[in-house]
Amino acid sequence: MKDTLQAWDEALLLLLNGTPEWLSAVGWWLSQPWCSTPVYLFVIWRLFKGVSWQTGALRMAMVLATFAGTDAISSRVLKPGFERLRPSHNPSLSEALVLHQNQDGTVYRGGRFGFVSSHAANTFGLAAIAFLILGKSTTRWLWVWAGIVSWTRMYLGVHYPGDIVFGSLFGIGFAAATYVLFSRIIQAKPTP
Repeated sequence: MKDTLQAWDEALLLLLNGTPEWLSAVGWWLSQPWCSTPVYLFVIWRLFKGVSWQTGALRMAMVLATFAGTDAISSRVLKPGFERLRPSHNPSLSEALVLHQNQDGTVYRGGRFGFVSSHAANTFGLAAIAFLILGKSTTRWLWVWAGIVSWTRMYLGVHYPGDIVFGSLFGIGFAAATYVLFSRIIQAKPTP
């Protein structure tokens, strides 16, 4: 069963990786953290818009807890815990992949391990916590943004589709848990 799932993951990755080739620079650019700065600034603005600074600060704390949690757990616990090689580090697959070449001639391969995708966990975690705090109409586009950022990781050949799916699910689940935890803390807080 495990071999079948791995074969499907590899086959789907080979369909998504580097196709179409002309998107290479766009895929690389969209995968960079600084590219998402306008998204982060928009979310921060919406967290504080029309509410007291205390409510805005509480909302911001939920977002930061979600982002810090998804990033730390995905990169420091899950990746080293599962030790699943990224496709770009898999000797049986790396030659078949289209990998991004940096301006200095080096090839981008990402870190050694890739399960789960931190990009997927972080972006889908942010989309989920923003949705829970701000509602559907303001955040619908964040799901598209998270999907595009996650797609770039397969396009660049540094994550299997399974890494993306489970990273996304982890991010959404962590955001929901953060939201529930903060909600319970707020409800339990005694009023003066």
